[in-house]
Amino acid sequence: MIFQTIVLIAPFDDKGNVLLLKRNDDTHCGGLWSFPGGKVEAGEKNQAAAMRELKEEAGLDATAWESLCKQSYEYPDRLLQFELFSCVCHDLSPLNTESPHVWATVDTLTDYPMPDANDAFIAAIKGRFGVEGKTVL
Repeated sequence: MIFQTIVLIAPFDDKGNVLLLKRNDDTHCGGLWSFPGGKVEAGEKNQAAAMRELKEEAGLDATAWESLCKQSYEYPDRLLQFELFSCVCHDLSPLNTESPHVWATVDTLTDYPMPDANDAFIAAIKGRFGVEGKTVL
């Protein structure tokens, strides 16, 4: 069984929308929507990995980094240890993704088909930035 540490990022724009990327069909959980992110490299801290992955996958830099939750999730062929970070991207002009993307509102995140592991992350985002008037800005 594969064991990996994965960071995910919920990057918000100045309007409170969250960036989602559509996973390539030929990848694990292909065709589903997810948050930007990827594997933590050997010797790398999780937040540094999150900052690197956001730059690699979306071309964006961000501020106001916050760890929202950690969770393990077991798929039939792999055990993944996740950490979800939120951040704010003030300048979207360098946005450059290799896959389709969308800026979704917090209350519409469940409208996008996502990997099962993302249920806990959506709950964490809604708990921190949901309809209670909380904001990332």
